Amino acid sequence: MKEDILEQIFDDWLLSQRNTFTKHNVKFRPDESSVDYNSKTDSSYSDIDIIGIHLDKSSKEKVSVVSCKSWQNGFDPKYWHDKLTNHPNDIVNGKAAWKSLRELIEPKWSKPFRDKVFSETQSYDFTYYLAVTKLIGKEAEKFKTEFEKEKRFIDNLKHNNRSKVEIKIITFKDIFLEYFDRGDSKTLEATTVGRLLQVLKASGLKLERELEEKTEVLKQKKHRWRKKHSI
Repeated sequence: MKEDILEQIFDDWLLSQRNTFTKHNVKFRPDESSVDYNSKTDSSYSDIDIIGIHLDKSSKEKVSVVSCKSWQNGFDPKYWHDKLTNHPNDIVNGKAAWKSLRELIEPKWSKPFRDKVFSETQSYDFTYYLAVTKLIGKEAEKFKTEFEKEKRFIDNLKHNNRSKVEIKIITFKDIFLEYFDRGDSKTLEATTVGRLLQVLKASGLKLERELEEKTEVLKQKKHRWRKKHSI
């Protein structure tokens, strides 16, 4: 069952890609026999929001593993990078910061996470998507890249040195624009969200980006006209 709208949107986006199958809310937790198992923090299951398999792809592109964070105020990559790497026990949104992205920073949760991915896909190679509503914070794009390249996160997701793992942060806007940037196909989109966005595009709806581009073109034309007529 897809529990929130962002999860549904991302699932539909994956399913709109050829030869793709998905599974939702796959539960995992540390093994009770683990030496560092703590019943107070490790007894409750966490879950992988979406696991997608792309049959016509290979290596880390073959498997998509998705964690959805439908936070209405958005995701600040600099803030969360600092919390996870330097202050994991700080309380954020009513719980320790590490619990929001435990598979990235807590090794005893990383292992059952990647083992569960393997049991579902037979692969330790995958792309880890962090799906968020939007990016916030100063220089968000810069710190987004730093978050995606953080060695501790990647090492925790990798089974061994041969494993190929990539982290990508993707926003609702990224998905929305990807749909709008597709060609004007007459073929009906295969998913509910895809069909909705296809209808919005067919209706003549203009994106803010398109309006900004047109406004800039008009400004340039006006500037050239004034320069030509020495106004």
